[in-house]
Amino acid sequence: MKNKKPNKLDQFILTLASEFAKIPDYEKKMQDADLKKIHTFVSVGILSIHDAANLVINSFIPAANKSVFETKTMIQHSMFKNIFDELDYDPNTTQQETIRLGYVFVFHKFEVFVNQLMEIMDETAGEAPFCLKKYCKSKFGFNANDWFRNSAVHLVNFISNCTKHQDGLCRLGNPAYSLPHEFMNHSPDKKIVRTTQQFRADIKALTDMIKPLIDIITAIFVFRTVETAMTMLTDDLADPMFNASLTLLKAQQEAVININITRYQL
Repeated sequence: MKNKKPNKLDQFILTLASEFAKIPDYEKKMQDADLKKIHTFVSVGILSIHDAANLVINSFIPAANKSVFETKTMIQHSMFKNIFDELDYDPNTTQQETIRLGYVFVFHKFEVFVNQLMEIMDETAGEAPFCLKKYCKSKFGFNANDWFRNSAVHLVNFISNCTKHQDGLCRLGNPAYSLPHEFMNHSPDKKIVRTTQQFRADIKALTDMIKPLIDIITAIFVFRTVETAMTMLTDDLADPMFNASLTLLKAQQEAVININITRYQL
């Protein structure tokens, strides 16, 4: 019997499993209900983002292309062809709008995933002085929702916002932010046009940022947990050498987090 070739879903799960398998004592750690909950959310969340992108590429855009072809054919053979020519009607706008809406669809999945990840981490941590989102900002000056700080995320978010709020025109909704590099010379009076290949590349660049973002959020979550635990140590339980080691470890971890944030925001 021939070995069955894994489909895209199987390949994704196998790739994800190989990454999780690198975690020391992974199977033992997955016995913890909270860790298992986070692990499951991350797996399903990443898969849903990839599914959204694949749906746009494999279904929405081909359907739009078919519609464009059929419309062009009908116009070409229409008794009112001269009227359409005078109107300067371009059937290709259907495909262009479909691609722009694809950015909205995928980015919505990405944004919800990031926000819910921090909410779930807060749920597993129980009571904390600050929610994780506020702690990230106050301690490290990092806001995961500042999409403009990462070029790949900013690009997809910008096109999504232009589609939703500017009818596809290349215009900044907030003058405090800068245009993505790709649109520096783009007229604000012309709509954004992206090809299927550009959409594919833009979304891949976006999804490539998921792991670095998760790494930062997770590291800050652990840092907050350690910091909270340190404040709960009573004087009679505190050991000077232990405290010194813990403080050094905390300083090292803080430095690593800041380095990773800097890299993410390049």
